[in-house]
Amino acid sequence: MPAKKPRRTSERILDVTLAMFNRFGEPNVSTSQLCAELGISPGNLFYHHPTRDALIEGLFERYRQQVEQVLRNDTLGPTGGTAPPLLNTEAGFSPALVRLADACRGVAQAAWGHRFLFRDLNDLVARQRVLEDELPGLLRRQAAWLQGQVQALAWDSASPTDAQLRLWMGPMLASLTHCMGLDGALDPRERLRPTDAQAVERAVWRALGLLLSALPPTEQQTLQQHLSRGEALGPDPWWLASDGG
Repeated sequence: MPAKKPRRTSERILDVTLAMFNRFGEPNVSTSQLCAELGISPGNLFYHHPTRDALIEGLFERYRQQVEQVLRNDTLGPTGGTAPPLLNTEAGFSPALVRLADACRGVAQAAWGHRFLFRDLNDLVARQRVLEDELPGLLRRQAAWLQGQVQALAWDSASPTDAQLRLWMGPMLASLTHCMGLDGALDPRERLRPTDAQAVERAVWRALGLLLSALPPTEQQTLQQHLSRGEALGPDPWWLASDGG
């Protein structure tokens, strides 16, 4: 039992660090603030994670593992909270579109849980060799996986061309990942931030909306009806931007 105690402390440090980085942004959280929140000394913190870079690398490894699990499994976990999944077959959607929505949800869940990465992405990649080496490939794998889900949809005639897929995949992946950080620009202390479930479903809503005009008519009409109910997800930070003057 004593041998497990350091690992529990190490994981708790990562848990608290992740929560603070997500809320305030990594550059805005000092080591002393982390220690105060954890109730430990700087020496204890650095015993488990010798440098700040080690903390960031540990959190990125968590993100990578969650993404790898999503990419391995077609059956994705629930969004949590009370918001229902955006799409289901009972609402008239094809199984392929529901699978695409689930795929989007898995990608968005991982990004939302580690949104500090995308809030300060350029800066972090410039400072962190591990992110520079590993994050681009991880994002490309997610884009390729989503592309396979899009190609599996029941298209009326020919499948999307490579040019169409290139136009969709970047914005879709950005909607599911980078926009998690961009939302924070309008609410840097998360006073208006939605629940986890709302944020994830809104990301799925944005990503699927990019495909709307290209879907078969029946599925397009059904999806349009659901996208028009976006207000059920709470206020969209980017809609509120128009009121900011």
